[in-house]
Amino acid sequence: MALDLIARVRSYTEPTMYVGFALYDWALVIGSAVLTFDLHTLRILSELKARAFAKFWLAWGPQFTTNENESAVPSLVASAYGTVLELGPGSGNQLPRMDRSKITKIYGVEPVASLHPALRLSIKKNKLDDVYQIVPCGIEAEKDIKKYGVAPGSIDTILSVQVLCSVPYPEEDVRRLYKLLKPGGQLVIYEHVGNNDAITAFVQSE
Repeated sequence: MALDLIARVRSYTEPTMYVGFALYDWALVIGSAVLTFDLHTLRILSELKARAFAKFWLAWGPQFTTNENESAVPSLVASAYGTVLELGPGSGNQLPRMDRSKITKIYGVEPVASLHPALRLSIKKNKLDDVYQIVPCGIEAEKDIKKYGVAPGSIDTILSVQVLCSVPYPEEDVRRLYKLLKPGGQLVIYEHVGNNDAITAFVQSE
């Protein structure tokens, strides 16, 4: 019982800790922009957000990926086949879980340019250089992604691991994603969900 209580308290407080780290990264990015007179970054909120997220993700993304080992994520990622669109690959943490023998092409739709160097390193490390294409924009930029070869009816597998929770209009993005699938293609989504436990559900709602 004591161990269960400790685990509960930890699961409730851990997200708050990560929020603290994220705010710290925001402060670092803003401070750096001020000190270097980077007026472009200071004027554009989306640029500040992207840089702060990249700093946070590069520090904590590997830990989050390790935490997924006991979840359904590894098997879901391994189910990807054919022409794959990975939504928000970040620094490429899911690449080691892909079954290379089943994949002919991967489009990594990642609008955060600050994550691209780490993503390229992961692509090279996992020997995917010949099939992986970074698409440096969001899925909503339909004309732009088409320039990279991502067109309606062109994708066998769309993979989204805890990405849609962070976009403003997930329903619209899901509709866009469905249009990209070939007939019989698969949309693989792993997301945060509400907990059935009454106490946990209350904490989630706060």
